[in-house]
Amino acid sequence: MTLQQLRDFLAVVEQGSFRQAARILDVSQAGLTNSVKALESSLGGSLLARSGRGVHLTEAGHRLYARAILIDREARRAEDEVRQMHGHETGTVDVAIGPSMTALLLPRVVADFRARFPKVELRLTSGFFEQILPSLQLGQVDFAVTSVPDEGAGGGLVSTPLLQTRLGVVARKGHPMADARSLRELADCEWVVMGPPGRPGGTIVRFFEDNGLPAPKAAVRCESFAQVMALVNSTDLLALVPRVMLDQGLLGSLVVPVELDEHAHSFEICLVRRAEASLTPAAAAFAAMCESCSRIIAGMGR
Repeated sequence: MTLQQLRDFLAVVEQGSFRQAARILDVSQAGLTNSVKALESSLGGSLLARSGRGVHLTEAGHRLYARAILIDREARRAEDEVRQMHGHETGTVDVAIGPSMTALLLPRVVADFRARFPKVELRLTSGFFEQILPSLQLGQVDFAVTSVPDEGAGGGLVSTPLLQTRLGVVARKGHPMADARSLRELADCEWVVMGPPGRPGGTIVRFFEDNGLPAPKAAVRCESFAQVMALVNSTDLLALVPRVMLDQGLLGSLVVPVELDEHAHSFEICLVRRAEASLTPAAAAFAAMCESCSRIIAGMGR
């Protein structure tokens, strides 16, 4: 089994056919077929089932695919790491960032990173912790900056706390309940919610439960702050968001805080990475920038 065979196998699986994979890899279809056959021969069984609709993984193929992703990613990290240690600052850094930190962190760190590593490609993805977790476990990202559930990130992952989210209710200017002081006064309001109920993005459900109130009326569920703010700005929907975003003017001038006596449950924002994987110099530098900037943001939120 060779690294090239594994990469050929991954390409066929990801493209869904030998023909498309050969085109992407710029190799002959016959050569690619022989490479995958050699891999199957070395492992003593079929990995792909071929049909008129393309190729599909066998049970053994599924097992190999998960490991092949890790092997390929670690091989590329090793290449990047050695080159960067020798002064050739090229390669890629893959980072997953939660919705709130996308707005708070990226504008402050990306320009500095690009100035320091102009030839390194920074690849960013966004999502809630539940969406990011598989990418972390499969080694598809170097690390993540995201809200972490109370029970932690999970086995095989290391979390470095960056800042504590302090959440607050927001409404449009002129909202009939903008002057409310108790969560109970908002019991009949409708909400725009981010993420799964009760998780870091859906804390509003827990907020109501902790105060002995029925679950709120979640009218819309979103995956980005842009969607949340578009709705809060133009409707009577309320939202629960990190207060520092409001303090920094990131939510626009049409949004105001609803100053309640009750305080919503907060979540820890952490830098999360796989325990056994080391970061390349470029990835470590970007992680350090994220940590440094998070300390500044935490100070702003106090």
